[in-house]
Amino acid sequence: MLTKHWEYTEYVSEDVYYEYSKLGVPIVPSASISYNTAVYVQDEAGNNKRLEGIFDPQLKSIRQLKDKTAPNRELRLYKDALMTKEITVLAVNGLMGTGKTKTVVEHLIDTHLANVRISERTMDDPAWKLPKDAHKIMIAKPTVNAGEEDYGFLPGDKDEKLEPLLRNYTQYFDRMHQSGFKLLKAAEYVEILPLGFIRGLDSENIDIVVDECQNTRELVTMVTRNANNSRIFLLGDTSVFQIDLQGNTPKKNGLTDIIDLLQGAPYFQYIEMKTLEHIVRSGTVRDVVRRLFKKHGEDPQEWTI
Repeated sequence: MLTKHWEYTEYVSEDVYYEYSKLGVPIVPSASISYNTAVYVQDEAGNNKRLEGIFDPQLKSIRQLKDKTAPNRELRLYKDALMTKEITVLAVNGLMGTGKTKTVVEHLIDTHLANVRISERTMDDPAWKLPKDAHKIMIAKPTVNAGEEDYGFLPGDKDEKLEPLLRNYTQYFDRMHQSGFKLLKAAEYVEILPLGFIRGLDSENIDIVVDECQNTRELVTMVTRNANNSRIFLLGDTSVFQIDLQGNTPKKNGLTDIIDLLQGAPYFQYIEMKTLEHIVRSGTVRDVVRRLFKKHGEDPQEWTI
C-alpha cells in the first residue's frame, strides 16, 4: 500500500536526530515507504521538534527538504521537487492562491533563463537565432471555456488566441524576467500551445507546463512526450467549480488519473494544497476560501456554487 505524505514518522535516537538535523546525514527508514513520500523525523525521547524529510529514491534514505523557507510544508515540498531534477513528472493539485503557477514559473526562469538577455535590437538582427543548447519552456492549456462563458471566435494566430487565456503565466514572465514574455516568446525561449499540439512532440531540452489539468480526459499522451533533459509539470484544481469539461468530476479527470497511475514511481511526485493554510496569495483570497469551507464543507471536492 502506498504511503501518503506526512502520515509516517521515523523515530530515531538523539544522536541520529542530531546528525540528520545539523549535519544533513540521511536516514535509512525502518519501514517500507513509497518513493518521494514526505515524512517526519522525530527523536525517540520527544525532546526536539519534529522535522520534515522525504524518502529519496536515489539515496534510498530520508533526507532533509532542499527548501526550508516557504510558508507551509506543501510549498516546501513543491520547491524541493522542482529542485530535484530526477523528478521528471510533477503533478500539483491546489486551490486558487496556493502558488501553483508562480512557483513553477519562478523556478523555470531561475534555472533556464537567468542569463538570457533579449532586446528589440536582438530580435531585429537577421543573423540572430536561438542557440542550439537553449532549453525551451512550453506552456500548454486545454481549450475549455470556464463555466458558462463562451468567447466565440477569437481573431489571430494560435499564439494570439491563447495568450489571453494564459495571462496567469505571462504576467509572471513579465514580472520576473527583464526581457518580458513577448520578447522571450519571439526569441522562442518560451512557447504557448493548445494541449492537442503537444501530442507527438519529442520534448528534448524542453520543460512543459500543463495548466488546468482537471479539464483533460487523460494525460498519458502528455507524460510520454518526456525525452532527454526534459520535465513535465501538471497543474490543476479539482474543486467542483473548476471542472469545466463535461463528463469530468473532481475524482475522475486527467489529473487524478495520472496521479493514481504514477504514484510511487521514482521519477514522479505529486503535491496537494487544499486547505486554508495553503492559501498564500492574500488575506482576501484566504477569507473567500474560508467562507467556502464554512458554507459548503471542508472538502473542496464537494463545493458547489
